[in-house]
Amino acid sequence: MNKYLLKGLLFSVPLFIYAAIIIVVDPYNFLNFSSVISDEDKFRVIQRTDESSPRGNILWKTLEFKRKPVKNLIIGDSQGRDINTELIGELTGEEYYNFCFPGASFNTMFETFWFAVKYVKPEKVYFQVAFMNYNTHREYDLFHFAQDYFDRPWEYFTTKEIFIDSFMNLVWVITRNPKVINRSYEFLNQQELQHLAQFRLDLFFKKYEYPQNYNREFKKIKAYCEAHGIDLEFIILPVYKAVDEHLRSVGLFDQKLRFKADMQSLGTTYDLDRLSEIKSERSNFIDYFHPQPAIMDSLVTMLWARGGLIGE
Repeated sequence: MNKYLLKGLLFSVPLFIYAAIIIVVDPYNFLNFSSVISDEDKFRVIQRTDESSPRGNILWKTLEFKRKPVKNLIIGDSQGRDINTELIGELTGEEYYNFCFPGASFNTMFETFWFAVKYVKPEKVYFQVAFMNYNTHREYDLFHFAQDYFDRPWEYFTTKEIFIDSFMNLVWVITRNPKVINRSYEFLNQQELQHLAQFRLDLFFKKYEYPQNYNREFKKIKAYCEAHGIDLEFIILPVYKAVDEHLRSVGLFDQKLRFKADMQSLGTTYDLDRLSEIKSERSNFIDYFHPQPAIMDSLVTMLWARGGLIGE
């Protein structure tokens, strides 16, 4: 009997170690009682790869928002990830929450809106929208990376991604090796970024179908906002001029104009994609679609500063 008990205990040791690592590290503050690793380090580890960043940002931000809801929201995709809410706070005196997720589709943004209104009655909602995802063939939903854990909390201990994230947190805080956290596309060299930019042009625009269902969902959101006294507005960020050149070459530029018209029909739309002085310089963008952080700060100031576009 004692022999079998000993074998059972030995067999259980790896499971205890596995669970202990997740409990102690708690890479998303899901359990929210361990502070062995700082939030700053945890969030940095989330960004480490193009695989971890989409799912990690969604789970991190939804958990953070549930604990402390904010009444002013910015919902979008990776283009808006660097919208600096601290800078907006300095400019306006108001608190904003950035719900822009790398890889987010319009479906993901819709789910994020309906998630947020369960926890707060927003005062202002800004959708950062982009033509690159305004396509029926880009119809997918990443919000399950949060919802799965809300519906089945035990999966926090049974999915390999959570354990890998926990392990990578330990590696990062022990070694401080930048290779642990610097493996996303943002750290590619210029030649690799150029190749990636062309790949993404093909990915986003090789097949296109006008997304009737997106427009219908936005109309539902608009009706909800009007019924509840929520200001709903839209932001279109600039892309490098080569994107528009590609759209013209494949016959999709008119569809981009239709996308902008759709947004304008839904509410006030700030079209920063008209800023030719920004669009014309390759150095203003990480790849073709994502403005450099310094450029993003200038756009935020343009929008939210006193006398800016939003403040008018």
